[in-house]
Amino acid sequence: MDTFINVLSVTATISTIGLFLCGIPICQRIRQRGTTDGTSIAPFFLTCVGCFCMFGYGYLRKDMTVKFVNGVGFSFQVVYLFYYYMHTRVKRKVNKFIAAVIVIMCATVWYVNSERSLEEKQNVLGTICMVLNIATIGSPLADIGQVISTKSTESLPFALCVANMVVSVQWLLYGFLINDFYIKMPNIVAVMISAVQLSLFIIYPAPTYANLVNKNDNEIL
Repeated sequence: MDTFINVLSVTATISTIGLFLCGIPICQRIRQRGTTDGTSIAPFFLTCVGCFCMFGYGYLRKDMTVKFVNGVGFSFQVVYLFYYYMHTRVKRKVNKFIAAVIVIMCATVWYVNSERSLEEKQNVLGTICMVLNIATIGSPLADIGQVISTKSTESLPFALCVANMVVSVQWLLYGFLINDFYIKMPNIVAVMISAVQLSLFIIYPAPTYANLVNKNDNEIL
């Protein structure tokens, strides 16, 4: 069993770091446009805060896998936030998000090192991490509404949906193996959302290239 847990922790770590790299295409799009207009800061912000809080939770649990993955994830999100800040026209608004990140980081460090019992700290921080993870995982639900209204999955990235499912299943198994409620619960939600997203590709398939070339410019735009 320990061997399987070790193998799963390695594969889940690799998959999750690969998922963190998905922010690179977003930054490339920002660079091409020369502005952040039309690109929300929310995913970077939520993931940044979630990773830092989860790092604190892993520290309390003495779980090296959780600490390493979320330490790497936090580093990626800081870079993405900095890049976003450098290209945005509304720096005053972004400053509020950055200030919120700093406040949450300080509060997390203070709470982790407080005199409260270890069990209480794990439960409180675990609950906060669970809520943040579910909020981050649930963000694609807005895209699901668009797919249903347009009856097309053209706006959904298939590869990313598959990657989310793979990563969520791996962490769900890891949560069951180490019997950690705060890892199991958000990933149960993640698997359900990913399953709904993937089912939409069967119900509302994206238009093929052949269908697109038969449409005029006004229909495509």
